Amino acid sequence: MTYYFRGNILPSHLITRQVTLQQVVLRKSNPFQSSLSRSYTNSTIHLSSHKIPSKESTSPLSLNNKIGKGSVKQLPTAIFVKFVMAGVVSLVFVDLLYTGYQNRHNLRDVEKDADDKLVPRPKVVERLVKIFQPHKGQLHYHVICGDFGTGKTTLIKIALRKIGQVVDKNNKVTQDSGTGIIYVDVPVNPSFNSFGDAFIKALKSASSKENIFSTKNLNSSGTIEDKIIINDLLLRLGISLIFSHILYTLHIDYPKWKRAFYEFQRGAEVYKEKHGKPLVIVYDNVGRLLHKNPKLLDILQDNAKYNAYSHKYITVIVCSDNSVVRRMESRSTCFFEMKVMEIGDLSEEESINYLVDKRELKEEDAKRLYELVGGRIIDLKQAADKLLAGQKFEAIKQQILFDVKKKFRSAQLLPNDLHYEVGKRVISDLLKSKELDFFEFKKYFNKVEELNKLLESNIFAYHPEENTVSFKSQSIEYYARKNLDLFT
Repeated sequence: MTYYFRGNILPSHLITRQVTLQQVVLRKSNPFQSSLSRSYTNSTIHLSSHKIPSKESTSPLSLNNKIGKGSVKQLPTAIFVKFVMAGVVSLVFVDLLYTGYQNRHNLRDVEKDADDKLVPRPKVVERLVKIFQPHKGQLHYHVICGDFGTGKTTLIKIALRKIGQVVDKNNKVTQDSGTGIIYVDVPVNPSFNSFGDAFIKALKSASSKENIFSTKNLNSSGTIEDKIIINDLLLRLGISLIFSHILYTLHIDYPKWKRAFYEFQRGAEVYKEKHGKPLVIVYDNVGRLLHKNPKLLDILQDNAKYNAYSHKYITVIVCSDNSVVRRMESRSTCFFEMKVMEIGDLSEEESINYLVDKRELKEEDAKRLYELVGGRIIDLKQAADKLLAGQKFEAIKQQILFDVKKKFRSAQLLPNDLHYEVGKRVISDLLKSKELDFFEFKKYFNKVEELNKLLESNIFAYHPEENTVSFKSQSIEYYARKNLDLFT
């Protein structure tokens, strides 16, 4: 979907701003102003078709003479402009230093927060490693989903770290190599601008080891072609390279996210030609886009589909909200274009081992906690923290059940509530079978809106890999079993 990265990038209101700036900097240079204004009115100008002012009027010496002949009243303005230019140059220098710092760290930002107390899940990590190392003819993109607190992000970071390691014959890590994977964490407030910042940060972080992205292009506004044309024009007019860069950056407002996409696609082509396999990009926390920026979510999916078909790069989308998966499934044209992997809860054995071996709880207490909260790692951790802090098990249980009751009330699934009757039938059947086929689940509802409402209520969970529905968590099921008189 290359049309997302093309188009006129110079709105008319920016032309007014640029002329104002030119009048401040070179108040007396009318030939320079008129030529530059005409050149900027079209981002696809051709230098050969424009008349270049004479050397007498545009050379640095001529410009300096004209400025020197100005009145004393103009000196404060000239001094002010010099201070502004010095400040901008300083910011450019600081940005270069920061970029160098980012380059040295690369995927360390992705890896550093892995928790040593989490349960190792080698089978899950092995599957993730395979996803992150696609073959050159792959035609599909991936979606990794799972409820909040299942450890998706940490497991992904462990897999990325494993891919980046080079192990010697003694099974020791000798160096970290480039992985061919770009990791982008979608920001909490995902506007196009903030997403662009996160995307650019990820590309800068990866640039040192992959050596395929240009930080210069990421730091600049506008397209690379426009930058070459305008810089050439300004240089012909006797303006220094650094000043031309400053003018260019101030005048053109090319969206950061498009700039990042353009540079990523360019780098992906370089990577594939160099290594013979597609680059991988991981978008984490994509669920943040569902309600705040669904247009960007659709753009990511469309690009994922197109670039997988064209073998340019492979996209991996990570989300906690399975409503994201259902939206993407509804927009898919082929059943094979999107492969879904769900990261679920720990098994009973894994949960007990975590609580006994890593949290040092008694086995009896570990079994009671598992019965209450199940294998959701974040729930296990929080319950263990409270128990180790001296709270009684009964107090922990009552607090959890109180929180669950509030979820039922919010979902309007208690007696006399809007969805109580349909919810009662679903809950009764789930207590018997643990899970329902999604198409069987749909039969309980006369309206799609009601079905979607309950799936978003934190009571039920949709599992796209198996196309089933279950309780959202063990504590939800625990509450339902303790209140059979309400739901049977």
